[in-house]
Amino acid sequence: MCCTSEKLIATARRMAELGLVIGSFGNVSCRQDEIILITPTSLDYFQMKPEDLVTLDLFGKKLAGDREPSSEFRLHVAIYAARDDAQAIVHTHSTHALALSMSTSTNELPALTEEMEVLVKGPVPIASYAPAGKQQLADQAAQILFKTPGKGLILARHGVVGLGNTLEEALLACQLVEKAAQIQLLAQRR
Repeated sequence: MCCTSEKLIATARRMAELGLVIGSFGNVSCRQDEIILITPTSLDYFQMKPEDLVTLDLFGKKLAGDREPSSEFRLHVAIYAARDDAQAIVHTHSTHALALSMSTSTNELPALTEEMEVLVKGPVPIASYAPAGKQQLADQAAQILFKTPGKGLILARHGVVGLGNTLEEALLACQLVEKAAQIQLLAQRR
């Protein structure tokens, strides 16, 4: 089973250890059958316990949990609705992807590495800016990801969304997008 409280918390902590987020920013979810398990809002990942996680239905209605879900729960719900193949979502606020989204006029990050081709499934779209936590952001991300088999999306001035069959795969997608964004920025400086 890929969607367990322990794995979700471990993924969120690993995301922080890798420097892909600071504090409680970013969020992680996984789905199983008709439910979504998601990190709560404003709680440090290293303080998080299984009982802090929030359970939602596939429409975003809270089913269980004493805390409020991540402010980006709409983003997760919309992407799950658009992509049947996504069983896990990791949303980071990584530095290089954010910088790239602010310094380029293109609407995608090319697949610069073999890993990008194989694991992220090609170029990564860059969505135009939409306010964090709003339905507009969620709808835009879902529309873009519906049209591509890719497992990554850069949200302008915001961060990265990685999808996967597992939490590990979704986190790896975020790492590979961040690496490719760094390579792209370094190449632009030449």
